[in-house]
Amino acid sequence: MDQIKTDLELSSYKDTKSSFSDFTHFEGKFERRTAERNAFINNLEYTPNYDYPKLDFLIDNGDISEKKREIYEAVMELEVAKGYPDANTAEIELFASFHEMRLKKIMLVEAARNLHNYISMSDTEVNRRSFAELNEAIYGEFDTVCYLGMIATEKSRLASFVPKSEAAADIKHRLDLSLRGIDVNDEKEEALVDEATMQKLHNFIVEHYFNVLDVVPNTPNDVYYDVTQCAEIMNRALEAGGLAQFGWTAAENSAKTTPTTMPASKKINLPSNTRRNASELRRLIIHEQEVHARRAQNGRDSGLGPIATGTANYADIEEGLGILLECSVDGNLSNPSFDRSRNRYITAGLALGADGRPRDAREVYETLWRIIAIQKADDGDITEGVIKKSKDMAYTHIENAFRGTQFWMKGVIYTKLKVYYEGLAKNADYFKSNIDNLDAVFEDVFIGKYDHTDPVEKNLVMSAIAARKTK
Repeated sequence: MDQIKTDLELSSYKDTKSSFSDFTHFEGKFERRTAERNAFINNLEYTPNYDYPKLDFLIDNGDISEKKREIYEAVMELEVAKGYPDANTAEIELFASFHEMRLKKIMLVEAARNLHNYISMSDTEVNRRSFAELNEAIYGEFDTVCYLGMIATEKSRLASFVPKSEAAADIKHRLDLSLRGIDVNDEKEEALVDEATMQKLHNFIVEHYFNVLDVVPNTPNDVYYDVTQCAEIMNRALEAGGLAQFGWTAAENSAKTTPTTMPASKKINLPSNTRRNASELRRLIIHEQEVHARRAQNGRDSGLGPIATGTANYADIEEGLGILLECSVDGNLSNPSFDRSRNRYITAGLALGADGRPRDAREVYETLWRIIAIQKADDGDITEGVIKKSKDMAYTHIENAFRGTQFWMKGVIYTKLKVYYEGLAKNADYFKSNIDNLDAVFEDVFIGKYDHTDPVEKNLVMSAIAARKTK
């Protein structure tokens, strides 16, 4: 039996590299995507026509088949491991769900490829259904009530909007036509965090992260820092927070379009066009460094693999935590991260047809950019600059939703974009319930990358770590 246990400890399930980012395969060349984006926004084509050369590797490259085989073997091995005496069953459960989720993500990419390879209408329907079912299995069901509450808010905002220009009047008229047919069923959007809770969070965050945030220059919000300056400031923050000693750095990365934290390389990548003022830098540091990097490093230090790279269902909680703490830095929900997560949810609802009418990319876009324009309107005026920015922002959400699919397919989207708001809502409820015990809460939350709002997963993580300490 001792020999069997030794073999188990040396077995492959802990070493199987099953991390798999599905969305990285939903991309073509940057130049092609940019050209299609411009043609779409300028009404030169009804929907963008993307190519997805990375999806071809699923067929043409043997690596993915080998990865699937290794993950299957790891899952089977884990089933056997549960039966051994002194097995760390909590750790095994976490590894099992971790590997199973990676298999689902590989299957999702395969389903995305099938959307582009069909012979008959029956093939199309099968592929659409498969893609939708896998999205739901990975990212969960869509909350129609939440979406309708948001639309109710936008309808109310539109009704009270008094246009002061011909362009603004036209936007209001066309948006009214789009939203008029959506029955919100008397739903109302509820505030995620009350003022008292937000104030307590703000006070805690300012004190808890004083050393880290203090490295940001105290300059007015009309002073902006370029990517080089942002990286320098963030590296000072990494030093102040103690992550630099573990090898964490921040640097420009021209291949990235959004700030991205990479736990494997211990790097926070900043796009070349990064520009941030002091307030925005503080929020960026909290989100990328103190949520993504910190939880990754703490997970690695624990020795428990799944919480270093992320348990099966950590994604919405991780992003939602980042957004909530960003909001807490300023003490309110009035910031771009919150608006972005909310508008992503509206995007998903419009596309999926949560109101009863599925839409293609063009239909969603024409409604969405006008919603954003009204949100950004200044005292009834909507300038050309606001219109351009609204269209750009709307397209970013459209691309996020429809990437990997056929943009002309109604109701067929990649639903990861909805988890940002859902994760924010879960974290808001969690912190509201524990607002008077924040020191203990932060200890638990930052053990690693896991779903701290789920009591079952939290108990598994705590048990797995405790069992490791007794060996």
